[in-house]
Amino acid sequence: MHRPAPSDPQFQFHGRHAASRRPPWRQRLVQAERGLVGGVRGDSIFFVHFFGGSIAVATAFVLGIGPVQWALVLLCLTLVFTAEMFNQALKALLHREDGAPPPFVVQRVTALGTAAVMAATAGSAIALALIFWQRLGMLISP
Repeated sequence: MHRPAPSDPQFQFHGRHAASRRPPWRQRLVQAERGLVGGVRGDSIFFVHFFGGSIAVATAFVLGIGPVQWALVLLCLTLVFTAEMFNQALKALLHREDGAPPPFVVQRVTALGTAAVMAATAGSAIALALIFWQRLGMLISP
């Protein structure tokens, strides 16, 4: 049986012993978890997003929205978190130590990534406002 080399991405060290070779689907889950934890810990803006998401979820609970509206709320929140994670990935690529791109490229790409997050946030905020406004109108009208 082939034993992976230490340079193989599936050869992982956990605590005191080396992990056995993982199936590809499980390795992707491990990488996703590490990326999520690293992204959230890497930038404090995620706490702002989590705070806003908590307000949106609390408002949805209070208004008693339906299943379709819940799906849209979760889609909006996922869109914002995903855009922020891509922005973090761009920053990580740009700010590496070996062969960093010229400063104007860093500024341009960082601006584009930030603009993408703002567009996702603004679009999600508008969609959430429409969902909550519709439900509030249904609760208020006789």
